[in-house]
Amino acid sequence: MIRIVQVVKKRATLKTQVYNFLREQIIMGAVKPGERLIEGKISEELEVSRSPIREAISMLVKDGLLLVNISGGVTVVQPTIKDFQHLYECRVEMEPLASYYAAQRRSQEQLETIQAYLLQMGKITETNNLKKVHDANVNFHEAIVGASVNPFLVSMIAQLHGVNSFYRKSFLEEKPLHVEKAMHEHQRIFQAIVDQDADEAKLLMKEHIENDYILFVRFSNQL
Repeated sequence: MIRIVQVVKKRATLKTQVYNFLREQIIMGAVKPGERLIEGKISEELEVSRSPIREAISMLVKDGLLLVNISGGVTVVQPTIKDFQHLYECRVEMEPLASYYAAQRRSQEQLETIQAYLLQMGKITETNNLKKVHDANVNFHEAIVGASVNPFLVSMIAQLHGVNSFYRKSFLEEKPLHVEKAMHEHQRIFQAIVDQDADEAKLLMKEHIENDYILFVRFSNQL
C-alpha cells in the first residue's frame, strides 16, 4: 500500500473518517485492484487504533470494494466486465426511476443544485482535470437522486456510485471525448427535470446509462 501522508484526526466519527479516506484511495486508484490492505500499516500511517480500521474495512467489504480472502487477508477487488454488467443492470433500473421522481418532486433549491453541478462540470471539462470532472459528474447524478426524495433510492444508489466510480476510472481517463457526450446527455436530463417531464427524464437517464455501458464494453474489448 502506498505511503499515506494524510493524518486522520481522532474524533467521535473516527470510523467514518477512516472509511471515507480508504474509500477515496480505492476509488481514485491510489490503492490498486488486487493490492492487500494491512491493518497494522494503516494504523501506523493514519495514527489510529485498529478498531476503527476494522470497522471501516467491514463497511468497504459490504460496498463491494474490498474482498476478504480465504486466508483472512483483505485485498482490493479486481473487477471484471461481468461485474460491471451486474452493476449496470442495477443502475439502468434504479437511476431512471430516481430521475422520474426527481422531475415530479424537485424543489427550486434542488433544481439550482443540479444546475450548479452541471455548469461546474462544463467549466472543469475545459481544464481537462479528470479527477474534478469525475467528482462533478458524481455530484450531478447524486443531486438528481437526492431530488427524488426517496431515502431508499438515495441509500442504494449511493453504494452503486462508489463501485461504479471504481470500476470505470480508467475508462474516463482513456476516453476524454466521452465527457463531452455525457455533458450533452446531462443537459437534456436536466431540462426534462426543469420541465417536470417525468417520463422524459426517466427515458433520457436510461439512455444515458445504456450509452455509458456500451462505451465501457467497447473500450474494455480493446484492452
